[in-house]
Amino acid sequence: MNGAALAEVAAAPASIFSASPLPLCTHCGLPVAGLFTPRPHEPLFCCGGCALAYRVTGGSEGHGQAVGLLMSIGIGAFLAMNVMALSFILYSASGEADRAANDAWVRWALLALATPALVLLGLPFLRRGAERLVRLTLDVDALVVLGVGAAYLLSVRSVFSGKGPLYLDTAMGILLFVTIGRYLEAASRARTTDALKALVSRIPRVAARVTDGGEETVDVEALRAGDLVRVRPGERVPVDGVVVDGGASVSDAELTGESVPAFREAGARVSACALCLDGTLLVRAERTGAETTVARLVRLVAEARAGRYTLAPLVDRITALFVPVVLLLALGTFAYWTFERDAGTGLMNALSVILIACPCAIGIAMPLASTAAVGRAAAAGVLVRSGAIFESLARTRHVFFDKTGTLTKGTLALVAARPAPGVSPEALTALAAAAEEGSEHPVARALRAANPGTSPVAVTGFRALPGQGVQALVGSTLVRVGTAAFAGAPAAEPAPGASSVQVSADGCFLGSLVFRDEPRRSAPAAVAALVAQGLSVEVLSGDQAASVAHAVASLPGVGAHAELLPEEKLRYVREAAKGGALPVMVGDGINDALALSGAAVGVTLESGTDLAREVADVTILGGDLGRLPWVIDLAKRTMRTARLNLFWAFFYNLIGLGLAVCGLLHPLFGAVAMIASSLLVVLHSQRLSWVPLPSVEAR
Repeated sequence: MNGAALAEVAAAPASIFSASPLPLCTHCGLPVAGLFTPRPHEPLFCCGGCALAYRVTGGSEGHGQAVGLLMSIGIGAFLAMNVMALSFILYSASGEADRAANDAWVRWALLALATPALVLLGLPFLRRGAERLVRLTLDVDALVVLGVGAAYLLSVRSVFSGKGPLYLDTAMGILLFVTIGRYLEAASRARTTDALKALVSRIPRVAARVTDGGEETVDVEALRAGDLVRVRPGERVPVDGVVVDGGASVSDAELTGESVPAFREAGARVSACALCLDGTLLVRAERTGAETTVARLVRLVAEARAGRYTLAPLVDRITALFVPVVLLLALGTFAYWTFERDAGTGLMNALSVILIACPCAIGIAMPLASTAAVGRAAAAGVLVRSGAIFESLARTRHVFFDKTGTLTKGTLALVAARPAPGVSPEALTALAAAAEEGSEHPVARALRAANPGTSPVAVTGFRALPGQGVQALVGSTLVRVGTAAFAGAPAAEPAPGASSVQVSADGCFLGSLVFRDEPRRSAPAAVAALVAQGLSVEVLSGDQAASVAHAVASLPGVGAHAELLPEEKLRYVREAAKGGALPVMVGDGINDALALSGAAVGVTLESGTDLAREVADVTILGGDLGRLPWVIDLAKRTMRTARLNLFWAFFYNLIGLGLAVCGLLHPLFGAVAMIASSLLVVLHSQRLSWVPLPSVEAR
């Protein structure tokens, strides 16, 4: 899928499958009226800034917003730090400093530094605030705009009057740190775009098309429904279609999560990106380009990521009521003091009301608690992408698990050797491992892991027969490993959730070997802990029903759904979300990306695919599932801490608002009270850093 088709699926999530009458900037993805092409053979840009940022990021698409914010942070930080440093002159009590503070140049210098920083960092908040006002909604951004705006206006008044307090350092600090948070969010979205592009790149760019005139190599984008395509061993299928001739073992692990390859022959369906392990297939194309399963998966992930269910932070819900009340109080204060004294006094007291409504304590009440929790989670080997995720984790009532690679390790392991009479288990395993020495099949890897080292006897004549097994001469003995019919062995049903191969030597049956996807030893205890917390737990898997049933047999109280496509997993997650369960999805594969994106919180393991790690909100290092119930408990503690922080912050606010409305708020009292309030919130939040770490569980 290269050229136009690749560009269609691999674009940034914001515009991944949208059309525009104008060309799009290669870097930021915005429609371009006047095209900026500074160098021959370069992509199109809307401006020189995007061209520069494109080169700085190495030509990575989807990084436009992140790089723009990073540039704003760099310039804004330089200006803001100078404002803060220069403000120390005003805070000093020495005689020399007092004389310097009385000089107008200090105040004017502060204003000159703060104004461009305010424009650079504050305009995005002002624009979002205006959009919110149009929709008659208010959130934390409104508090930022009101608080920073009030601080700046009060400071401007003080500079022009030559007296009064300056709040420019506070305004710059708020803007700088909130902008850093926006940058981290934008960078995360850009990395997700890269992961989506990496997935699309797995589809081959060329294919062997078979026509009446023979076989020809063509670009994948040139294929159409009805074309015949030949796929050889080691190649990936370039289209969705039906096998019309040949047979081979095909791995669909990246799309379905099934760890064991399946044999595909005439009449069977195959999907683009599936890996042909052995044999040759002739496939009639049904869907090509952007209509293939993997392309639809990329498209759905982008859509789910863009419209995923996000829970407004607790402080946002409170400020939705608090901000209108503050505005009414400010208007009332202005009217009263204007009538009582004059417009200048009314304006000063009204701005004091707005300013005290956004003290540091409210701004840091939730972030400090979540930041301390993020740090504690990291110490426990749990990486949480954003502090806001803790609210969803604390309120979740439903946890979904993928099976392969999540509840299990995702790799086959030899669990039993059943030799025929007179044959030792060791000899049976060693002979089979020697015959499989030249194979890359999962069974061969499991045998090599169980029998490390090379065979002391020469192995020649290796041959893989698709859908049957392998054979090789071990010394002078013809050894066959595969199906019962291929090895000349009696048919045998493997245990539920297991697969078996038969071994023969010169036509004589030697025994069978049983393999199973090894379960994570931490899974039963982790699931039991989740159930003990009152959570509903279910397994959503693309594996066969027998395999899933075996995996959940040791997990009492757990529901299971097998043979699910990625879209069907997403449907289960969304149904739970409709009931207000704030579902958590735990998965590790590309096929889990949709459900991870659609869940209130997506959780993956360190061993997960690149796309799963980028889409997920939480990553568990080391594969210990026992850390999941621990981090959910940590989230509940975090929310209790945040609520207490907010209670104190708003209690302080009410006192300050009362004084401001009465015209009794002295700047010195406000500064001291603000410091004391913030210090209390800091100390209370740090209690989360002392939460006991989880015990190390077996993987």
